[in-house]
Amino acid sequence: MLASGAGYQAGGTASWYGRRDAGRPTASGTSFDPGAMRIAHKTLPFGTWVRIRNLRNGREAVAMVDDRGPFVDGRVVDATPAVAEKLGFYGDGTAPVRVTAVPLAELSAAQREAARADERTAVTYARSHPHGILAEAGHVAIRGVVDITTTGVKIAVGVVRGVLHLGWDLLRAL
Repeated sequence: MLASGAGYQAGGTASWYGRRDAGRPTASGTSFDPGAMRIAHKTLPFGTWVRIRNLRNGREAVAMVDDRGPFVDGRVVDATPAVAEKLGFYGDGTAPVRVTAVPLAELSAAQREAARADERTAVTYARSHPHGILAEAGHVAIRGVVDITTTGVKIAVGVVRGVLHLGWDLLRAL
């Protein structure tokens, strides 16, 4: 994960996804909306706004990162159908693109609020859907999620296994 999207630029292939995923949670926890100007990116923080330029036809779109992916080599973003339509590659499925982070100062108030709301959703979702064991010792396992958003690192951790057993062991030791 990148700590910030500031100065980010990359070229590669964009693809689109998700007609069948409407309403399902994205990696940030927001409901997937095929009509929203959103993208999936492997490392940019949730809530980062990017300008995407289709190098084949020159069309541009501005979209926000709220999901993880793409998981195909050479692809730099997975876009919603709305973004693919705006960029003019919906029918082709993919397009060569240039992706550039949009500086915070250039965002509208609505875009900044959308980014903050997405970050809040991502943290809440991570707390209720932890993945990965961060540490395990004896009968205790600690699960957690570390994600980087545009406002900083968010960590959600909780003891998820062995709490009652640990308590019993402590009582017996007294």
